[in-house]
Amino acid sequence: MTITLRTRPALLPGLVLTLLLGLTGCAGSDPGPSSYLLPSTAATQQYPPALAIAVAPVGIAGHLDSDGIVMQLNDIEVYQARRHLWAEDIGKQLQQTLQQRLASGLSRAQVVSKGQPMAGGVPVREIRIQVSRFQGHHDGMALAEGQWQLLDGSGRLLKQAGFRVEQPLTDDGYPALVRALAAAWEQVADQLAIELSQQR
Repeated sequence: MTITLRTRPALLPGLVLTLLLGLTGCAGSDPGPSSYLLPSTAATQQYPPALAIAVAPVGIAGHLDSDGIVMQLNDIEVYQARRHLWAEDIGKQLQQTLQQRLASGLSRAQVVSKGQPMAGGVPVREIRIQVSRFQGHHDGMALAEGQWQLLDGSGRLLKQAGFRVEQPLTDDGYPALVRALAAAWEQVADQLAIELSQQR
């Protein structure tokens, strides 16, 4: 930006000093870290349940268990951001987003957190997920990877499978990464919704 000073020469040194002090104050100001939430998915209209689904707390790998959003720099090195943070525990966000997405995709199911009251007289299913990767990747992708288990109401394992979803970033920066991670997680939830729809 160009600043033109129009004043008498005698006043010039004082104005230059004032201007420099003002610019120094602006340059030294710290806007602070940015915090992010996964975007929410609105649930559709609910109907009397034909299936009750309990979503267990999502387990996450140790390198993800921090406030900083994780970026994988190469095949072996990861970086936890210090100024781009999750506004809420990422495991809780993943559980909440999963519940919202399942409720939206399975209109005849009651979807709750494990431990909450459930509808009686309908089949019960429990979902357990362990996330090993939920991070940006140096090739411009967002990666969600891990394993899920599906159990019946008595705790018997019905099915388990691994998942790996890559979602390209549409732009540079952490906001684009958060949106891409959310889109990848929604794909995981949609895969689970398909499995659950076959569990009558």
